[in-house]
Amino acid sequence: FFFFLMIRRPPRSTQGVSSAASDVYKRQIIFGILLFEKIQAADKEQWKSRTIYQLMTDRFARSDDSKEDCKDLSKYCGGTWKGITKNLDYIQGMGFDAIWISPAVKNLEPGYHGYWASDFEKVNEHFGTEEDLKELIRECHKRNIYVMLDVVANHVGPVNFDFEKINPFNNKEHYHDFCIINADDFKNNQWRVENCRLANLPDLKQENPYVEKYLLEWISKTVEKFGFDGMRVDTVPEVPKPFWYKWKEASKCFTMGEIFDDRLDYVNGYIGPLESALNYPVFFPIRQTWQGMNSFWGLHERLMQEEQIFGKKMDYMGLFFNNHDNERFLHVNYNIPRFKGAIAFIMLYKGIPIFYYGDEQGFKGANDPWCREALWPHMDTNSELYQYVEKIIIFRKTHTIWNKPFYFIYQDDHLYAFSRAEVMIVFSNADNYQQTKTLEKVPYPDGTKLCNYLKSDDCVTVNGGRTTVHIDISETKLYEVTRQQNHSY
Repeated sequence: FFFFLMIRRPPRSTQGVSSAASDVYKRQIIFGILLFEKIQAADKEQWKSRTIYQLMTDRFARSDDSKEDCKDLSKYCGGTWKGITKNLDYIQGMGFDAIWISPAVKNLEPGYHGYWASDFEKVNEHFGTEEDLKELIRECHKRNIYVMLDVVANHVGPVNFDFEKINPFNNKEHYHDFCIINADDFKNNQWRVENCRLANLPDLKQENPYVEKYLLEWISKTVEKFGFDGMRVDTVPEVPKPFWYKWKEASKCFTMGEIFDDRLDYVNGYIGPLESALNYPVFFPIRQTWQGMNSFWGLHERLMQEEQIFGKKMDYMGLFFNNHDNERFLHVNYNIPRFKGAIAFIMLYKGIPIFYYGDEQGFKGANDPWCREALWPHMDTNSELYQYVEKIIIFRKTHTIWNKPFYFIYQDDHLYAFSRAEVMIVFSNADNYQQTKTLEKVPYPDGTKLCNYLKSDDCVTVNGGRTTVHIDISETKLYEVTRQQNHSY
């Protein structure tokens, strides 16, 4: 064992940031005890405090420091594990303390994304060597950054029926009989979802003893060999639940499943077989609210439904509004103030925030593959959004938001407010008018003064259990109780 001491630097700019958060951040000292090669795989309680930066290995950074943009997003562009390692400062500079990387196994060409496995015994040579991957994880752990691996146990690469191209699943007995999932099967026919091919990708037969045994041993060895802290599990509903219970046990690390569905009960059914899930049921209302300017009533209703169905599980679910499978937020509506509101929401509401690479540079790609841009020509640490993300993560960590109780305050068509102990967050998605609202029943004693973290001279005071806020067009305000207050919440 060894100890390490790391003094976190202050934000690049403290202009407009409250003195309370800024001073705490400047003085923050992080102590840790790490194993020399790796840290113990983290549990869900530890993951709850993390803020995840999702990147695509092929699109984040090259080993040779090239700034030349990618000419064909449907093929490999040149990103590597060494490239990630060399640019961890860029990630950590925003405050992220976890990364999610692409599947690591060798893929059928041109599987730059990692979801077309061809050889489970080898790593993807386009990304680097086994030692490159180990070095990335070692360097992340030295910085107290968790590493989440994307994994696939449902299917292999598109070989049609030429199974000899897949190692070790080179026999037709390893696969379900041929059929292809139809769009309406997800709502009406779970058997077909579990037994047919997704996008004509050969569907592994987990009930085959050899397939099950190999996959469970493979994931156990992979986590142990490289030292991963958690995993994002692809295509979860396409595999029967009993297998996922065994997978969770074999992996011995935090598991977050992808259930690309907005049905609450359906998604909830996979939390148990795996420890957590991506919160797709709220992904859609978040987009509709800030991207499309729908009423906050829809979002609020969905959040209350999640409280009933998920309960405390929400704290461990992945909260996001952009990823590699959907067109980017800004492709549909290049509205930066509302984009900032969505960022603040996923950072400060219940759940583990997952932020998609490139959003800090205002990427606006369309659907796959256009939402999978190369980042290396655009690593600007002075960009408006990069610095905004940094400030929001400082705020999240300063107030340990993940441990604070949620209290709903107010909502109408275009304004939403809630508190988490000593902080009160107010959102507007109104594009064409300012708002002045008196918020009733705020959870603070009379005389409590709260100031806007993003603009320290913008303060309000509680009087008679109420306070009045003035919100600019599509503005987000992050109020915090001033240091002079000594109340407990």
